[in-house]
Amino acid sequence: MSVRSLSTNDIEEFYPVFSSVLQTEFPGYAPTIVKYLLTRIYTAPTFKFWLQREEKCILGAYHNNQIIGFAVIDSPYGGVSLCRWLGVQRDYQRKGYGTALIRAWNESAMTQKTHKMEVAGQPKSKEFYEKMGFAHEGLRKKSYFGIDQYLFGKVIAEPNAVNMTQ
Repeated sequence: MSVRSLSTNDIEEFYPVFSSVLQTEFPGYAPTIVKYLLTRIYTAPTFKFWLQREEKCILGAYHNNQIIGFAVIDSPYGGVSLCRWLGVQRDYQRKGYGTALIRAWNESAMTQKTHKMEVAGQPKSKEFYEKMGFAHEGLRKKSYFGIDQYLFGKVIAEPNAVNMTQ
């Protein structure tokens, strides 16, 4: 098991896993919404663009040199590191890959001198995030694309004006 930051060269390997996990492991999204997300917003070229501009970071979880999970993280803003997507292929869930992704994200967030990690998860992920030390901070009812999302946060340092504005 390993986790590493992906580069634009890794997108061709990453994207089929992202697409598959989005279709199978995010039951709150209707198939028409998943199709829209994959064809209009979260396309392979868009991921490459975001990585080139350093707008996002993608962490890949690997098993036998094959990507089986990921965390898509926005560049820090205002001292907060926001994870947009965290997913692991079904056959590899409950085997430590999600935990490894969270730990790698935590290390990255600390290196970037953020003070907080945030994620919005579907109801089925609530227990996992709480186990990982995130506090349940609220519920977004009928949020993006009409799904309920739980908000989770984890303070990892004291806010620092210098760090938040660099």
